[in-house]
Amino acid sequence: MALPPPDFESMFRPGMRYGWPNRDPVGIFVVDVGAVNLASGRLVVRDNDWSVQDSGRDAEAFTEEIPPGRYRVVLSLVDFDEWVRGAAAKVVIRDEPAVSWEMALCPGQDPSKLGEEEFFGFGVDSGQGCFLDVTALPLLRRFQDDTRAEWEGIRKDVMRDGWAEVTDAESGLNVILFDCGMGDGAYPTWIGRSTGGEAVCFISDLELLSHSLGPIGDL
Repeated sequence: MALPPPDFESMFRPGMRYGWPNRDPVGIFVVDVGAVNLASGRLVVRDNDWSVQDSGRDAEAFTEEIPPGRYRVVLSLVDFDEWVRGAAAKVVIRDEPAVSWEMALCPGQDPSKLGEEEFFGFGVDSGQGCFLDVTALPLLRRFQDDTRAEWEGIRKDVMRDGWAEVTDAESGLNVILFDCGMGDGAYPTWIGRSTGGEAVCFISDLELLSHSLGPIGDL
């Protein structure tokens, strides 16, 4: 059986405390960091420092398409005193509760082929991820290549605050960067659906809380 979805309700409940081995419990804080411009309605989640290739960009977008627009981004973060870590990153499509979850897939991914606890996810080797529209991939590449010093400064902001944003003034396209709590690895993204089957959110589980002892109550 493929990886089941985690407890997103607790993960995005401000003040929810999680127990940790060998340290005091730590509370979740939830931050609304603005909106991602999904101009085509095709969301990409990826390592923000992996080079954008000239071809194959469409394959990076999820097969689930939503109406084009600007969608709120909310982060679940944990402050370990010495650093802020990302627990999960959410794109809110509709202000409705999710009653079911399914894994977000890119073209060619077949969930029936997954083994027990396996998942399809986005790879990370820079410790950070990002949300953007598929049409914003050239913007991301421009920052990576042409404004490298500025880009490194933005990534340092993520290390300090847990997130950052870059926007192209001309097109209005943007990239919202976030810390991946467990650093390098791979992370699944889930689609939450309403009772009517509509997509209400995308959530990338950054797997930090899967290493905790679980939720133990509010602050």
